[in-house]
Amino acid sequence: MIVKLLMLGIWMVLVPWGMGYFALRVGRKNTVEAGYAFCLGYMLMWALFQLIAVPVIIKEGEFPLVEFVFEAVSLTLALAGLFLFAMQLKEGLWKEWCSFGKEAFGKIKEKAVPLFFWAVFGAGLLFQMAQAYLLAYADGDDAFYIPISLTASQGGSLYTSIPYTGEGSTLNLRYGLAPFPVWVGFIASKCRVNAAVAAHSLMPLVLIPVTYVLYLEIGRRLCSGDFCTGEKKGRMRKETLLPLFMIFVALLQIFGNYSIYPASTFLLTRTRQGKAALGNVVLPFFILLLYKMAEEVKVRGKARAQSVLWLMAAMTAGCLCSTMSGFLCSMFVMLTAFLIFLLYRKPFILLQGFLGCVPGIAYALLYLKL
Repeated sequence: MIVKLLMLGIWMVLVPWGMGYFALRVGRKNTVEAGYAFCLGYMLMWALFQLIAVPVIIKEGEFPLVEFVFEAVSLTLALAGLFLFAMQLKEGLWKEWCSFGKEAFGKIKEKAVPLFFWAVFGAGLLFQMAQAYLLAYADGDDAFYIPISLTASQGGSLYTSIPYTGEGSTLNLRYGLAPFPVWVGFIASKCRVNAAVAAHSLMPLVLIPVTYVLYLEIGRRLCSGDFCTGEKKGRMRKETLLPLFMIFVALLQIFGNYSIYPASTFLLTRTRQGKAALGNVVLPFFILLLYKMAEEVKVRGKARAQSVLWLMAAMTAGCLCSTMSGFLCSMFVMLTAFLIFLLYRKPFILLQGFLGCVPGIAYALLYLKL
């Protein structure tokens, strides 16, 4: 079990973080935000898997080819990111961390209230992870998605059999253009477990924290105004408001199962499905990235080219999760880009938003054609 959890940590923590760190750090000398790098790494990892898997599926290839190519490319990028991180530690980042740690430890009494709130949030997060791991729950979609993951990881076939019966059939491109179950099969193959075990028991242990890392990054920006950082009486400081924000999000997730449709239900009971990844990881990342792009437009008059590339990567990652994300995410991005244009009167953001939607539009047209 320890080896399986170790492989899970490598492929669902170290690899995406290394890829995201490499993407943000290469060619730049400034410090990279660890949380943002981790979230971006997931978008890059899923986008890479989509770009590799879909052509193989269309050509009716087999899973081992997808596995080999994705493993080689993702490990190369992740190792490059870890190497850059090691170099930054050597350049003085480690001393900076130690100095910050000593300073924070010296003021621990002054930060007793924020630390208590963080402890409450941590307990809520651990409760959700434990319940997702220990409890069994019925889900009719498992009869379709889990066999796809299983036939990929153990049989090597990709969407060429009927999941309900196992009989051979023609290629089902309706679902093959969004091969998130194949990625689940890849994780199961790397962890050496059955696809059902990987989907139900292992993946929630990582994807639930990934969702909260995204909300943490969003919360840092929402809690960064004068209201949050002011020293005047009656104002709440950021260090107190941020953990309260995270506790509020955790409570919404825990008590959000009022029907089968909310994102909370998908996060805690259907974590392994592409629809859950789209609603709880990809869409919040769009919110985070578009917020950063709005800040760049405010300062520079347009978003950075790098941000547009990340927008395209997130759009491709969304297409891995669901065939409908091409329509949904494109509308969301263009609507937000239009609002940014109205706010700052910078028309170039509309072109940048459209460029970010190109992968989603391409996959939507491919879906309609096939």
